[in-house]
Amino acid sequence: MNSRDRSLLPVYGLDPALANRPERIVGLGFRCSMSCLRARDQADAGQACARLTAAVAARLLPQALIAEFAAWALAVEASAERPVAVLPIDSAGFCRDECLAISLVAACQHDACPALKSCAFALLGSSNLGRALVATEVVARTLSGAGCRLHAHGIVETVSFAAPFHGARSGRVH
Repeated sequence: MNSRDRSLLPVYGLDPALANRPERIVGLGFRCSMSCLRARDQADAGQACARLTAAVAARLLPQALIAEFAAWALAVEASAERPVAVLPIDSAGFCRDECLAISLVAACQHDACPALKSCAFALLGSSNLGRALVATEVVARTLSGAGCRLHAHGIVETVSFAAPFHGARSGRVH
């Protein structure tokens, strides 16, 4: 297994029942949106957008979620005081920061305020949480409204997996 394929949280790609877990769409939405923000060329951005659009359509989720994921990623990127890492689009899992993003949405959906703020602080490396939390709330609400609720146990599990991972790409939008 090369570093590009390493992950802290599997995507559950082999088992069709697990591939549809809400955690997967949130992690993929975060990854694709961050990748689109940081794309070096139109082909990279197009690949990220196409992957996210296909995933949202496959789950029969509202198309507005695509723009909400983008706004969420932009809010995280703008608020972060450290580089936020994501794995390459086709990686078979989620890195530390992607796990934290998943936990952030799960904590938001389950009104777990201390966990919500802890996840946000860990992801951003900043106490400037307002913009990112508002954007997270929008994503969490849209997912809930579409019947897509993350498991509450995902908050604890995802945060416990959130150890540094050196194979992920990080960057900042300037």
